[in-house]
Amino acid sequence: MTTISLPSTSNAGRVLPSRAALPPGRLFASLQRGARRTPGKALLVEAESGNELSYRQALAGLALLQRLFGPPPQRIMLALPGGLLTGLVWLTALSSGYDLIPVPPAASADEARRLLERQRPSILCAADEGESAWSAQLLSPGQRLFTASQLAEHVSHAPEPEQALSVREGRVYLSTSGSTGEPKWLALSERQIAWTAEQVRRSHALTSVDRGLTTLPFFHINAPVVSLCASLLAGATLIVAPRFSRRRFWSWVERYEATWISVVPTIVALLLENEEQPAFLPGRLRFARSASAPLPPANLRAFEERFGIPLIETYGLSEAGSQVAANPLPPAPHKPGSVGHPTGVAMRICLPRDQAVAQGLDESVLYDLPPGAVGEICIAGPNVISAYEDGAGASSFQQGWFRTGDLGYFDEDGYLFIKGRLREVINRGGENIAPREIEETLQEHQAVREVAVVGRPDPLYGEVVVAYLSLQEGRQLSVEELRRYARQRLSPPRVPVDFLILPELPRNATGKIDRRLLRTREQARGELQQIAREEASRQP
Repeated sequence: MTTISLPSTSNAGRVLPSRAALPPGRLFASLQRGARRTPGKALLVEAESGNELSYRQALAGLALLQRLFGPPPQRIMLALPGGLLTGLVWLTALSSGYDLIPVPPAASADEARRLLERQRPSILCAADEGESAWSAQLLSPGQRLFTASQLAEHVSHAPEPEQALSVREGRVYLSTSGSTGEPKWLALSERQIAWTAEQVRRSHALTSVDRGLTTLPFFHINAPVVSLCASLLAGATLIVAPRFSRRRFWSWVERYEATWISVVPTIVALLLENEEQPAFLPGRLRFARSASAPLPPANLRAFEERFGIPLIETYGLSEAGSQVAANPLPPAPHKPGSVGHPTGVAMRICLPRDQAVAQGLDESVLYDLPPGAVGEICIAGPNVISAYEDGAGASSFQQGWFRTGDLGYFDEDGYLFIKGRLREVINRGGENIAPREIEETLQEHQAVREVAVVGRPDPLYGEVVVAYLSLQEGRQLSVEELRRYARQRLSPPRVPVDFLILPELPRNATGKIDRRLLRTREQARGELQQIAREEASRQP
Protein backbone atom coordinates (compact mmCIF):
# COMPACT_ATOMS: atom_id res chain seq x y z
CA MET A 1 0.00 0.00 0.00
CA THR A 2 1.41 3.38 -0.99
CA THR A 3 0.74 5.26 2.22
CA ILE A 4 3.00 8.08 3.35
CA SER A 5 3.09 9.24 6.95
CA LEU A 6 5.42 11.93 8.26
CA PRO A 7 7.80 12.64 9.81
CA SER A 8 9.13 9.32 8.51
CA THR A 9 7.98 8.93 4.89
CA SER A 10 9.13 5.33 4.90
CA ASN A 11 7.05 4.40 7.93
CA ALA A 12 3.90 3.35 6.06
CA GLY A 13 2.45 1.56 9.08
CA ARG A 14 2.77 4.49 11.47
CA VAL A 15 -0.32 4.93 13.65
CA LEU A 16 -1.13 8.58 14.28
CA PRO A 17 -2.48 9.64 17.69
CA SER A 18 -6.22 9.41 18.00
CA ARG A 19 -8.25 12.55 18.44
CA ALA A 20 -8.89 11.57 22.06
CA ALA A 21 -5.12 11.36 22.71
CA LEU A 22 -4.59 15.05 21.98
CA PRO A 23 -4.57 17.16 25.16
CA PRO A 24 -7.10 20.01 25.19
CA GLY A 25 -6.21 23.56 26.17
CA ARG A 26 -2.91 23.71 24.28
CA LEU A 27 -3.57 27.22 22.96
CA PHE A 28 -4.58 28.59 26.37
CA ALA A 29 -1.53 27.01 28.01
CA SER A 30 0.72 28.75 25.47
CA LEU A 31 -0.97 32.09 26.11
CA GLN A 32 -0.66 31.64 29.87
CA ARG A 33 3.01 30.69 29.54
CA GLY A 34 3.70 33.76 27.40
CA ALA A 35 1.91 36.04 29.88
CA ARG A 36 4.08 34.63 32.67
CA ARG A 37 7.46 34.58 30.92
CA THR A 38 7.25 37.57 28.54
CA PRO A 39 4.22 39.58 29.72
CA GLY A 40 5.05 42.76 27.79
CA LYS A 41 5.88 41.04 24.52
CA ALA A 42 3.46 41.70 21.66
CA LEU A 43 1.33 38.75 20.63
CA LEU A 44 -0.57 40.79 18.02
CA VAL A 45 0.29 44.03 16.23
CA GLU A 46 -2.04 45.92 13.89
CA ALA A 47 -0.11 46.82 10.76
CA GLU A 48 -2.10 49.96 9.94
CA SER A 49 -2.27 51.56 13.39
CA GLY A 50 0.71 50.01 15.17
CA ASN A 51 -1.51 49.12 18.14
CA GLU A 52 -0.30 46.10 20.09
CA LEU A 53 -1.81 43.42 22.29
CA SER A 54 0.76 41.90 24.62
CA TYR A 55 0.63 38.36 25.96
CA ARG A 56 -0.42 39.69 29.37
CA GLN A 57 -3.10 41.93 27.84
CA ALA A 58 -4.36 39.04 25.73
CA LEU A 59 -4.77 36.85 28.79
CA ALA A 60 -6.59 39.64 30.63
CA GLY A 61 -8.71 40.30 27.54
CA LEU A 62 -9.63 36.63 27.29
CA ALA A 63 -10.80 36.65 30.92
CA LEU A 64 -12.81 39.82 30.27
CA LEU A 65 -14.51 38.36 27.19
CA GLN A 66 -15.41 35.22 29.15
CA ARG A 67 -17.27 37.39 31.65
CA LEU A 68 -18.78 39.57 28.92
CA PHE A 69 -20.02 36.70 26.76
CA GLY A 70 -21.14 34.54 29.66
CA PRO A 71 -20.75 30.86 30.49
CA PRO A 72 -20.80 28.28 27.72
CA PRO A 73 -22.48 27.21 25.60
CA GLN A 74 -22.52 30.36 23.50
CA ARG A 75 -22.62 30.61 19.72
CA ILE A 76 -20.55 33.59 18.63
CA MET A 77 -20.78 34.91 15.10
CA LEU A 78 -17.67 36.95 14.29
CA ALA A 79 -18.00 39.50 11.48
CA LEU A 80 -14.89 41.62 12.02
CA PRO A 81 -11.82 42.11 9.81
CA GLY A 82 -8.42 40.89 10.92
CA GLY A 83 -7.03 42.76 13.92
CA LEU A 84 -6.43 42.61 17.66
CA LEU A 85 -10.08 42.05 18.56
CA THR A 86 -10.60 39.35 15.94
CA GLY A 87 -7.58 37.37 17.10
CA LEU A 88 -8.64 37.70 20.73
CA VAL A 89 -12.19 36.49 20.01
CA TRP A 90 -10.78 33.45 18.18
CA LEU A 91 -8.58 32.51 21.15
CA THR A 92 -11.36 33.19 23.66
CA ALA A 93 -13.86 30.99 21.83
CA LEU A 94 -11.43 28.10 21.40
CA SER A 95 -10.39 28.24 25.08
CA SER A 96 -13.80 28.84 26.68
CA GLY A 97 -16.13 26.18 25.29
CA TYR A 98 -17.81 28.52 22.79
CA ASP A 99 -18.87 27.77 19.22
CA LEU A 100 -17.27 30.34 16.92
CA ILE A 101 -18.76 31.11 13.49
CA PRO A 102 -16.46 33.46 11.55
CA VAL A 103 -18.18 35.10 8.58
CA PRO A 104 -17.21 37.66 5.91
CA PRO A 105 -17.33 41.20 7.41
CA ALA A 106 -18.24 42.62 4.00
CA ALA A 107 -21.22 40.31 3.46
CA SER A 108 -24.28 41.83 1.82
CA ALA A 109 -27.46 42.37 3.81
CA ASP A 110 -29.03 39.27 2.23
CA GLU A 111 -25.98 37.13 2.97
CA ALA A 112 -25.86 38.37 6.56
CA ARG A 113 -29.54 37.63 7.07
CA ARG A 114 -29.22 34.09 5.64
CA LEU A 115 -26.21 33.30 7.83
CA LEU A 116 -27.93 34.58 10.95
CA GLU A 117 -31.03 32.53 10.18
CA ARG A 118 -29.02 29.38 9.52
CA GLN A 119 -26.58 29.52 12.42
CA ARG A 120 -28.74 31.31 15.03
CA PRO A 121 -25.89 32.72 17.14
CA SER A 122 -26.45 33.94 20.67
CA ILE A 123 -23.82 36.68 20.17
CA LEU A 124 -22.89 38.75 17.12
CA CYS A 125 -19.57 40.63 17.04
CA ALA A 126 -19.68 43.13 14.19
CA ALA A 127 -18.47 46.54 13.04
CA ASP A 128 -19.97 49.70 14.43
CA GLU A 129 -23.36 50.80 13.18
CA GLY A 130 -23.28 52.03 9.60
CA GLU A 131 -19.95 50.38 8.79
CA SER A 132 -21.30 47.03 7.58
CA ALA A 133 -24.53 45.20 6.81
CA TRP A 134 -24.15 43.14 9.98
CA SER A 135 -24.83 45.86 12.54
CA ALA A 136 -28.10 46.74 10.75
CA GLN A 137 -29.53 43.24 11.12
CA LEU A 138 -32.56 42.74 13.34
CA LEU A 139 -31.59 40.23 16.01
CA SER A 140 -34.01 37.81 17.60
CA PRO A 141 -34.90 38.05 21.29
CA GLY A 142 -32.02 36.77 23.38
CA GLN A 143 -29.38 37.52 20.75
CA ARG A 144 -26.78 40.13 21.71
CA LEU A 145 -24.74 42.48 19.54
CA PHE A 146 -21.25 43.64 20.52
CA THR A 147 -19.80 46.26 18.20
CA ALA A 148 -16.09 46.71 17.59
CA SER A 149 -16.08 49.93 19.64
CA GLN A 150 -17.79 48.24 22.58
CA LEU A 151 -15.38 45.31 22.54
CA ALA A 152 -12.36 47.60 22.25
CA GLU A 153 -13.57 49.71 25.19
CA HIS A 154 -14.02 46.65 27.40
CA VAL A 155 -10.72 45.03 26.44
CA SER A 156 -8.71 48.25 26.90
CA HIS A 157 -9.75 48.30 30.56
CA ALA A 158 -9.44 44.58 31.20
CA PRO A 159 -8.00 43.98 34.71
CA GLU A 160 -5.58 41.19 35.56
CA PRO A 161 -7.48 37.93 36.18
CA GLU A 162 -8.10 37.63 39.92
CA GLN A 163 -8.47 33.87 39.86
CA ALA A 164 -7.64 30.91 37.68
CA LEU A 165 -9.61 30.95 34.45
CA SER A 166 -11.88 28.10 33.52
CA VAL A 167 -10.65 26.40 30.37
CA ARG A 168 -13.04 24.46 28.19
CA GLU A 169 -12.54 23.24 24.64
CA GLY A 170 -14.30 25.31 22.01
CA ARG A 171 -15.08 24.72 18.35
CA VAL A 172 -15.09 26.73 15.18
CA TYR A 173 -17.71 26.29 12.45
CA LEU A 174 -16.60 26.99 8.89
CA SER A 175 -18.17 26.87 5.47
CA THR A 176 -16.19 25.34 2.64
CA SER A 177 -15.58 27.74 -0.22
CA GLY A 178 -18.15 26.15 -2.48
CA SER A 179 -15.80 26.54 -5.47
CA THR A 180 -16.39 22.95 -6.57
CA GLY A 181 -19.92 22.35 -5.35
CA GLU A 182 -22.50 23.47 -2.85
CA PRO A 183 -21.00 24.92 0.36
CA LYS A 184 -20.80 22.51 3.29
CA TRP A 185 -20.32 23.31 6.96
CA LEU A 186 -17.79 21.65 9.22
CA ALA A 187 -16.69 21.90 12.84
CA LEU A 188 -13.12 21.84 14.17
CA SER A 189 -12.21 21.51 17.83
CA GLU A 190 -9.47 23.39 19.64
CA ARG A 191 -7.43 20.18 19.74
CA GLN A 192 -7.63 19.73 15.98
CA ILE A 193 -6.63 23.34 15.37
CA ALA A 194 -3.77 23.17 17.86
CA TRP A 195 -2.52 19.96 16.24
CA THR A 196 -2.38 21.58 12.80
CA ALA A 197 -0.84 24.78 14.18
CA GLU A 198 1.91 22.70 15.76
CA GLN A 199 2.69 21.10 12.39
CA VAL A 200 2.96 24.60 10.88
CA ARG A 201 5.28 25.67 13.70
CA ARG A 202 7.51 22.66 13.12
CA SER A 203 7.58 22.72 9.33
CA HIS A 204 8.41 26.45 9.26
CA ALA A 205 10.79 26.25 12.25
CA LEU A 206 9.00 29.08 14.06
CA THR A 207 10.51 30.27 17.35
CA SER A 208 9.89 33.06 19.84
CA VAL A 209 12.05 35.47 17.82
CA ASP A 210 9.81 35.24 14.75
CA ARG A 211 7.46 38.00 13.64
CA GLY A 212 4.90 36.91 11.06
CA LEU A 213 2.78 39.12 8.80
CA THR A 214 -0.60 38.17 7.41
CA THR A 215 -3.09 40.17 5.36
CA LEU A 216 -5.43 37.20 4.86
CA PRO A 217 -9.04 37.15 6.15
CA PHE A 218 -9.89 35.67 9.54
CA PHE A 219 -13.17 34.13 8.34
CA HIS A 220 -11.08 31.57 6.42
CA ILE A 221 -9.01 28.86 8.11
CA ASN A 222 -5.57 30.02 6.95
CA ALA A 223 -4.83 33.18 8.95
CA PRO A 224 -6.24 32.05 12.34
CA VAL A 225 -4.45 28.69 12.33
CA VAL A 226 -1.31 29.17 10.23
CA SER A 227 -0.47 32.68 11.41
CA LEU A 228 -2.19 33.27 14.78
CA CYS A 229 -2.18 29.86 16.47
CA ALA A 230 1.21 28.74 15.13
CA SER A 231 2.75 32.03 16.30
CA LEU A 232 1.12 31.60 19.72
CA LEU A 233 2.52 28.07 20.11
CA ALA A 234 5.98 29.41 19.21
CA GLY A 235 5.72 32.31 21.67
CA ALA A 236 6.16 34.64 18.69
CA THR A 237 4.54 37.85 17.40
CA LEU A 238 2.03 38.27 14.57
CA ILE A 239 1.44 41.46 12.58
CA VAL A 240 -2.09 41.62 11.15
CA ALA A 241 -3.57 43.80 8.43
CA PRO A 242 -7.31 43.73 7.68
CA ARG A 243 -6.62 43.54 3.95
CA PHE A 244 -3.77 43.36 1.46
CA SER A 245 -2.29 46.63 0.20
CA ARG A 246 0.16 46.43 -2.68
CA ARG A 247 1.35 49.96 -1.91
CA ARG A 248 1.99 49.37 1.81
CA PHE A 249 2.85 45.67 2.02
CA TRP A 250 6.63 45.92 1.86
CA SER A 251 6.65 48.95 4.17
CA TRP A 252 4.86 46.81 6.78
CA VAL A 253 7.46 44.07 6.36
CA GLU A 254 10.26 46.60 6.87
CA ARG A 255 8.65 48.64 9.66
CA TYR A 256 7.78 45.63 11.82
CA GLU A 257 10.85 43.56 10.87
CA ALA A 258 8.80 40.58 9.76
CA THR A 259 10.68 37.29 9.58
CA TRP A 260 8.04 35.45 7.52
CA ILE A 261 4.96 36.37 5.52
CA SER A 262 1.84 34.39 4.69
CA VAL A 263 0.43 35.05 1.22
CA VAL A 264 -1.72 33.50 -1.49
CA PRO A 265 -0.86 33.20 -5.22
CA THR A 266 -2.91 36.29 -6.08
CA ILE A 267 -0.79 38.39 -3.72
CA VAL A 268 2.36 36.92 -5.25
CA ALA A 269 1.15 37.99 -8.71
CA LEU A 270 0.30 41.50 -7.48
CA LEU A 271 3.68 41.93 -5.79
CA LEU A 272 5.41 40.91 -9.00
CA GLU A 273 3.47 43.64 -10.85
CA ASN A 274 4.78 46.35 -8.53
CA GLU A 275 7.65 48.15 -10.22
CA GLU A 276 9.20 49.36 -6.94
CA GLN A 277 11.98 47.12 -5.65
CA PRO A 278 12.29 47.33 -1.82
CA ALA A 279 15.92 48.12 -1.04
CA PHE A 280 15.90 46.49 2.41
CA LEU A 281 15.15 42.97 1.20
CA PRO A 282 15.68 40.37 2.40
CA GLY A 283 16.30 42.12 5.75
CA ARG A 284 15.17 39.80 8.53
CA LEU A 285 12.70 38.08 6.20
CA ARG A 286 13.41 34.32 6.18
CA PHE A 287 10.71 33.10 3.80
CA ALA A 288 7.31 33.67 2.29
CA ARG A 289 4.61 31.03 2.54
CA SER A 290 1.94 30.44 -0.12
CA ALA A 291 -1.30 28.49 0.26
CA SER A 292 -5.05 28.39 -0.50
CA ALA A 293 -4.67 27.99 -4.28
CA PRO A 294 -2.19 26.57 -6.83
CA LEU A 295 0.99 28.64 -7.15
CA PRO A 296 2.19 28.84 -10.77
CA PRO A 297 5.83 27.63 -10.91
CA ALA A 298 6.69 30.60 -13.11
CA ASN A 299 5.59 33.00 -10.38
CA LEU A 300 7.51 31.09 -7.72
CA ARG A 301 10.72 31.38 -9.73
CA ALA A 302 10.10 35.04 -10.60
CA PHE A 303 9.38 35.91 -6.94
CA GLU A 304 12.53 34.26 -5.66
CA GLU A 305 14.72 35.76 -8.38
CA ARG A 306 13.37 39.26 -7.85
CA PHE A 307 13.09 39.46 -4.07
CA GLY A 308 15.75 36.96 -2.98
CA ILE A 309 13.41 35.22 -0.54
CA PRO A 310 12.42 31.52 -0.55
CA LEU A 311 8.76 31.08 -1.47
CA ILE A 312 7.43 27.95 0.22
CA GLU A 313 4.33 26.41 -1.33
CA THR A 314 2.00 24.48 0.96
CA TYR A 315 -1.28 22.58 0.75
CA GLY A 316 -4.15 22.94 3.17
CA LEU A 317 -7.76 21.94 3.66
CA SER A 318 -10.46 23.37 5.90
CA GLU A 319 -11.41 19.77 6.68
CA ALA A 320 -8.00 19.29 8.34
CA GLY A 321 -7.67 22.65 10.07
CA SER A 322 -5.48 24.01 7.25
CA GLN A 323 -1.99 22.71 6.40
CA VAL A 324 -1.54 19.05 5.45
CA ALA A 325 1.62 19.37 3.33
CA ALA A 326 4.49 21.82 3.02
CA ASN A 327 7.79 22.19 1.26
CA PRO A 328 10.82 22.20 3.54
CA LEU A 329 12.79 25.35 4.22
CA PRO A 330 16.26 25.79 2.68
CA PRO A 331 18.77 24.23 2.52
CA ALA A 332 16.42 21.32 1.76
CA PRO A 333 14.98 21.63 -1.76
CA HIS A 334 11.52 23.10 -2.32
CA LYS A 335 10.34 22.07 -5.74
CA PRO A 336 8.39 24.44 -8.01
CA GLY A 337 4.98 22.94 -8.73
CA SER A 338 5.06 20.75 -5.62
CA VAL A 339 3.39 21.34 -2.26
CA GLY A 340 6.09 19.34 -0.48
CA HIS A 341 5.74 16.54 2.05
CA PRO A 342 2.73 15.64 4.23
CA THR A 343 2.75 17.30 7.66
CA GLY A 344 0.94 15.71 10.58
CA VAL A 345 -1.31 13.46 8.48
CA ALA A 346 -1.14 10.10 6.78
CA MET A 347 -1.57 10.50 3.04
CA ARG A 348 -2.17 8.14 0.13
CA ILE A 349 -2.94 8.40 -3.57
CA CYS A 350 -5.97 6.32 -4.51
CA LEU A 351 -7.88 5.36 -7.61
CA PRO A 352 -10.79 7.81 -8.04
CA ARG A 353 -14.15 6.23 -7.32
CA ASP A 354 -15.54 6.68 -10.84
CA GLN A 355 -12.48 4.98 -12.32
CA ALA A 356 -12.85 2.09 -9.88
CA VAL A 357 -16.48 1.67 -10.92
CA ALA A 358 -15.50 1.81 -14.61
CA GLN A 359 -13.04 -1.02 -14.00
CA GLY A 360 -15.64 -3.14 -12.23
CA LEU A 361 -14.01 -2.73 -8.82
CA ASP A 362 -15.71 -2.39 -5.45
CA GLU A 363 -16.27 1.36 -4.95
CA SER A 364 -16.32 0.94 -1.16
CA VAL A 365 -12.61 0.01 -1.19
CA LEU A 366 -9.65 2.38 -1.51
CA TYR A 367 -7.15 1.25 -4.15
CA ASP A 368 -3.64 2.68 -3.85
CA LEU A 369 -1.68 3.85 -6.86
CA PRO A 370 2.11 3.64 -7.28
CA PRO A 371 4.42 6.70 -7.09
CA GLY A 372 4.13 8.82 -10.21
CA ALA A 373 0.53 7.82 -10.90
CA VAL A 374 -2.12 10.54 -10.63
CA GLY A 375 -5.01 9.72 -8.33
CA GLU A 376 -7.20 11.14 -5.59
CA ILE A 377 -5.38 12.46 -2.51
CA CYS A 378 -6.73 10.82 0.67
CA ILE A 379 -5.73 11.82 4.19
CA ALA A 380 -6.23 10.65 7.77
CA GLY A 381 -5.14 12.11 11.08
CA PRO A 382 -6.29 13.56 14.41
CA ASN A 383 -6.92 16.97 12.81
CA VAL A 384 -9.15 15.62 10.02
CA ILE A 385 -12.91 15.84 10.46
CA SER A 386 -14.91 12.61 10.32
CA ALA A 387 -18.05 14.15 8.79
CA TYR A 388 -19.59 17.38 7.56
CA GLU A 389 -22.44 18.99 9.42
CA ASP A 390 -25.94 17.68 8.65
CA GLY A 391 -24.49 14.55 7.00
CA ALA A 392 -23.51 16.35 3.80
CA GLY A 393 -20.83 14.83 1.56
CA ALA A 394 -20.88 11.46 3.34
CA SER A 395 -19.20 9.75 0.37
CA SER A 396 -16.02 11.75 1.04
CA PHE A 397 -15.37 9.72 4.19
CA GLN A 398 -14.32 6.14 3.62
CA GLN A 399 -12.65 3.55 5.85
CA GLY A 400 -11.34 6.24 8.20
CA TRP A 401 -9.91 8.29 5.33
CA PHE A 402 -11.04 11.59 3.85
CA ARG A 403 -11.26 11.72 0.05
CA THR A 404 -10.11 15.28 -0.64
CA GLY A 405 -11.35 15.44 -4.23
CA ASP A 406 -7.90 16.72 -5.21
CA LEU A 407 -5.84 14.90 -7.82
CA GLY A 408 -2.11 14.45 -7.36
CA TYR A 409 0.90 12.16 -7.26
CA PHE A 410 4.09 11.58 -5.28
CA ASP A 411 7.41 11.79 -7.08
CA GLU A 412 10.39 9.56 -6.33
CA ASP A 413 11.45 11.84 -3.44
CA GLY A 414 8.05 11.79 -1.75
CA TYR A 415 7.09 15.31 -2.86
CA LEU A 416 3.39 15.79 -3.56
CA PHE A 417 2.28 17.38 -6.83
CA ILE A 418 -1.35 18.50 -7.21
CA LYS A 419 -2.87 18.24 -10.68
CA GLY A 420 -6.36 19.61 -10.08
CA ARG A 421 -9.77 18.70 -8.72
CA LEU A 422 -11.83 15.66 -9.63
CA ARG A 423 -14.80 17.85 -10.54
CA GLU A 424 -12.55 20.16 -12.53
CA VAL A 425 -11.22 17.40 -14.78
CA ILE A 426 -12.29 18.00 -18.38
CA ASN A 427 -13.39 14.90 -20.25
CA ARG A 428 -12.65 15.58 -23.92
CA GLY A 429 -13.70 12.65 -26.05
CA GLY A 430 -12.87 10.19 -23.26
CA GLU A 431 -9.50 11.80 -22.45
CA ASN A 432 -9.26 13.27 -18.96
CA ILE A 433 -7.50 16.65 -19.00
CA ALA A 434 -6.34 18.32 -15.77
CA PRO A 435 -6.84 22.10 -15.99
CA ARG A 436 -3.78 22.89 -13.90
CA GLU A 437 -1.24 21.72 -16.47
CA ILE A 438 -2.80 24.08 -19.03
CA GLU A 439 -3.00 26.91 -16.50
CA GLU A 440 0.67 26.54 -15.59
CA THR A 441 1.65 26.64 -19.26
CA LEU A 442 -0.35 29.80 -20.00
CA GLN A 443 0.89 31.38 -16.77
CA GLU A 444 4.42 31.22 -18.18
CA HIS A 445 3.52 34.01 -20.62
CA GLN A 446 4.86 37.29 -19.25
CA ALA A 447 1.65 39.20 -19.97
CA VAL A 448 -0.63 36.78 -18.10
CA ARG A 449 -1.52 37.41 -14.46
CA GLU A 450 -4.02 34.66 -13.66
CA VAL A 451 -5.63 31.76 -15.51
CA ALA A 452 -8.61 29.52 -14.84
CA VAL A 453 -9.31 26.66 -17.24
CA VAL A 454 -12.75 25.00 -17.35
CA GLY A 455 -14.71 22.70 -19.62
CA ARG A 456 -17.33 23.81 -22.13
CA PRO A 457 -20.07 21.39 -23.26
CA ASP A 458 -19.48 20.24 -26.83
CA PRO A 459 -21.74 18.10 -29.06
CA LEU A 460 -18.79 16.20 -30.57
CA TYR A 461 -16.29 15.75 -27.74
CA GLY A 462 -18.56 16.07 -24.73
CA GLU A 463 -16.33 18.83 -23.36
CA VAL A 464 -13.64 21.10 -24.75
CA VAL A 465 -11.10 23.33 -23.02
CA VAL A 466 -11.78 27.03 -22.39
CA ALA A 467 -9.36 29.47 -20.69
CA TYR A 468 -10.31 32.57 -18.70
CA LEU A 469 -7.45 35.02 -18.15
CA SER A 470 -6.56 38.35 -16.61
CA LEU A 471 -3.47 40.24 -17.77
CA GLN A 472 -0.64 41.95 -15.98
CA GLU A 473 -1.25 45.64 -15.37
CA GLY A 474 -0.54 47.67 -18.47
CA ARG A 475 -0.05 44.66 -20.73
CA GLN A 476 -2.02 43.78 -23.86
CA LEU A 477 -2.39 40.41 -25.53
CA SER A 478 -4.62 39.26 -28.34
CA VAL A 479 -6.52 36.00 -28.43
CA GLU A 480 -4.62 34.97 -31.55
CA GLU A 481 -1.29 35.51 -29.79
CA LEU A 482 -2.49 33.35 -26.91
CA ARG A 483 -3.65 30.65 -29.28
CA ARG A 484 -0.26 30.56 -31.04
CA TYR A 485 1.51 30.45 -27.68
CA ALA A 486 -0.65 27.53 -26.51
CA ARG A 487 -0.26 25.56 -29.75
CA GLN A 488 3.51 25.70 -29.43
CA ARG A 489 3.44 24.23 -25.92
CA LEU A 490 0.37 22.02 -25.58
CA SER A 491 -0.93 18.95 -27.36
CA PRO A 492 -3.95 19.68 -29.62
CA PRO A 493 -6.63 18.36 -27.20
CA ARG A 494 -5.27 20.68 -24.49
CA VAL A 495 -5.23 23.87 -26.54
CA PRO A 496 -8.21 25.98 -25.43
CA VAL A 497 -10.85 26.47 -28.09
CA ASP A 498 -11.58 29.87 -26.61
CA PHE A 499 -9.64 32.48 -24.60
CA LEU A 500 -11.72 34.95 -22.61
CA ILE A 501 -9.77 37.90 -21.24
CA LEU A 502 -11.37 39.64 -18.25
CA PRO A 503 -10.19 42.64 -16.20
CA GLU A 504 -10.36 40.42 -13.10
CA LEU A 505 -11.28 36.77 -12.62
CA PRO A 506 -14.36 36.28 -10.40
CA ARG A 507 -13.72 35.31 -6.79
CA ASN A 508 -15.74 33.71 -4.02
CA ALA A 509 -16.03 34.90 -0.43
CA THR A 510 -12.63 33.47 0.56
CA GLY A 511 -10.82 35.18 -2.30
CA LYS A 512 -10.28 32.10 -4.44
CA ILE A 513 -11.04 32.10 -8.14
CA ASP A 514 -14.69 31.12 -8.42
CA ARG A 515 -14.37 28.21 -10.83
CA ARG A 516 -17.90 27.09 -10.07
CA LEU A 517 -19.20 30.37 -11.48
CA LEU A 518 -17.06 29.98 -14.60
CA ARG A 519 -18.24 26.39 -15.10
CA THR A 520 -21.85 27.48 -14.61
CA ARG A 521 -21.33 30.20 -17.21
CA GLU A 522 -19.94 27.67 -19.69
CA GLN A 523 -22.74 25.22 -18.94
CA ALA A 524 -25.31 27.92 -19.68
CA ARG A 525 -23.48 28.83 -22.88
CA GLY A 526 -23.56 25.17 -23.93
CA GLU A 527 -27.27 24.92 -23.24
CA LEU A 528 -28.00 28.02 -25.32
CA GLN A 529 -25.92 26.66 -28.18
CA GLN A 530 -27.79 23.35 -27.99
CA ILE A 531 -31.13 25.18 -28.15
CA ALA A 532 -29.88 27.11 -31.17
CA ARG A 533 -28.80 23.91 -32.90
CA GLU A 534 -32.14 22.24 -32.24
CA GLU A 535 -34.03 25.25 -33.58
CA ALA A 536 -31.80 25.32 -36.67
CA SER A 537 -32.43 21.61 -37.28
CA ARG A 538 -36.19 22.24 -37.31
CA GLN A 539 -35.92 24.87 -40.00
CA PRO A 540 -37.27 23.69 -43.37
